[in-house]
Amino acid sequence: MASLYLKAALLTAAIALLGFFFISQLDAMRTNEIKSAVDELVLQTESERQMFLYWQVLGNSSDELCSYFSDTTGKRAERTYDLSQKISYYEKSNIMSQEYEMLKNQYYVSNAGLYLNLMAAEKYCEGSPYTKVLFFYRVNEDCPECMTQGGVLDNLRAAYPNLRVFAFPYDTNQELVKMLVKRHSITSAPALVIDDREVLRGFADFGTIEARLKARSS
Repeated sequence: MASLYLKAALLTAAIALLGFFFISQLDAMRTNEIKSAVDELVLQTESERQMFLYWQVLGNSSDELCSYFSDTTGKRAERTYDLSQKISYYEKSNIMSQEYEMLKNQYYVSNAGLYLNLMAAEKYCEGSPYTKVLFFYRVNEDCPECMTQGGVLDNLRAAYPNLRVFAFPYDTNQELVKMLVKRHSITSAPALVIDDREVLRGFADFGTIEARLKARSS
């Protein structure tokens, strides 16, 4: 009888170890996927920072700078929002490795840098073809409205090709994101900031946001 209990215990332990192995492998695959995308974003943001430095030190006019940002930055910003959604999804999958936490922070910093680059391009290039929206969501607590808000923004992006959305958790400890949260007095999620000027607090449906976008473009 004792041997039967021992065999059952060993079998249970083996199944548990096998499950842990597969979970670890899945987490590693997800982390590597995020790492590749974040590395590319970091390089992009640094390249744009160097372009600003070049223009400030060696540039003769803003034409070079504006041409660069017109061709590259807006396209890059379009891709980063998709990455933010993937990070948010994996967040709910409880990936807790130290490397993953570092990658998230790198993403937040680089994504904020990309947003600031677009704002700077608008400032120095006398306007911008892009409408920029900050989307603050919640990660430390469940937020069904945040998920619904993300879906609304997906539909808006499809309807307005020049809309660029930058998503950040408002309850993060990352300092640059906290500065954006403080700048716009964000105290709950979801919340939206349009072109660093207009704040929409709480869930906003498609029609509400669309009306604000049309008002800004008129």
